[in-house]
Amino acid sequence: MNKETEKLLDQLVSQLGNKADLLKAQEQLFKRGVEALLKSELTVHLGHEPNEKGDGKKTNTRNGHSSKTLKTQSGEVLIQVPRDRAGTFDPVAVQKHKKMSEEIEDAILLLYAKGMSTNDISDFIERTYGVGYSKSSISLITESLLTDIREWQNRPLEDIYPIVWIDGIHYKIRENGQVKSKACLIILGVNKDGQQDILGLQIYEAESASVWMQMFENLRQRGVKDILYLCSDNLKGLDQAVEAIFPQSIRQICIVHQVRNSLKCVSYKDRRSIIKDIKSIYKADSEDQAQKALEDFRGKWGGKYQLVIKSWENNWSNLVPFLSAPAEIRRLIYTTNIIESFNASLRKYTKNKKVFPNDDAAIKSIYLAAMQIREKWQKQRYAWPQILNQFLVLFPERIKL
Repeated sequence: MNKETEKLLDQLVSQLGNKADLLKAQEQLFKRGVEALLKSELTVHLGHEPNEKGDGKKTNTRNGHSSKTLKTQSGEVLIQVPRDRAGTFDPVAVQKHKKMSEEIEDAILLLYAKGMSTNDISDFIERTYGVGYSKSSISLITESLLTDIREWQNRPLEDIYPIVWIDGIHYKIRENGQVKSKACLIILGVNKDGQQDILGLQIYEAESASVWMQMFENLRQRGVKDILYLCSDNLKGLDQAVEAIFPQSIRQICIVHQVRNSLKCVSYKDRRSIIKDIKSIYKADSEDQAQKALEDFRGKWGGKYQLVIKSWENNWSNLVPFLSAPAEIRRLIYTTNIIESFNASLRKYTKNKKVFPNDDAAIKSIYLAAMQIREKWQKQRYAWPQILNQFLVLFPERIKL
């Protein structure tokens, strides 16, 4: 605050006789400040100042005001919201056609998504809006989400998805007086138009092949008939789960996970050499070259790291499918980093909640967090037309325009 502003404030305070006058002045300052912001927004929206003479005919002009009551800590304040003749002005400072109760409920849902407790939300709303919301009222507002979530979980899907990534994220959830670690299973897919979206999100007792089969069956019931590539980490029994529901799908194990698991068995002094030799396997131009690189790896390290070699051999059929695809598709299917990035963003929103009181509370918070970060994952894949043409060549009988 500069000296001139401080001087004006001192003069204002000295002229006010009591607390009532001070509160009244505060209300008027708030009112004028908000109205000044709205006028500035309208000027930017229209592209010209009031009464400004331009060279051409103005396509849109000012058109009076409408009244709106705002609730503040000091009480209600009536402000004048400027309008435009075309009716296209949608102010940011005070959202048009939106009641204060709706604004508060939106704020409650946003805070809930960030993992704040009902007590903290109640305190924040009272301090910010001057309105008292009890814990039970806040719970009722978030409870209404469950209907929306169930509808979203069961919405119809498309018949074919060229690529699907799956992964699980674990949360602490209270059940029958005990705190358990439960799995939220997530399915991220990209359709024929290259549009990426979350297809499934559900909480289970634990991550297993049997519950993944339930997730796949849910996709089928919602309209999915085929998945070309299904990318995942190396979960035991997942092959059988995929085979039972989508028998034509090609399963691709995440190469990054496979490398990490391999290095768990390697001593620190050998890591650099091992990484270089493993890279020659998954960086090969074809499956035949990769097979030759694996044989060389076995010859060099077989006596010392037999478990690492056995892991690559046992999972070979699910590790090498990406090598038969063009480079653009390879980059999409060789790793589950796409869905892991989504999970990392979820954790940023839900990290404040150490333990959820029940499954419903967890799914509400996870769903709201997903909606907050939707712009990061609900998007069009880059250079998709070229990739789609490659899929059309690779799978002419399974995918059509």
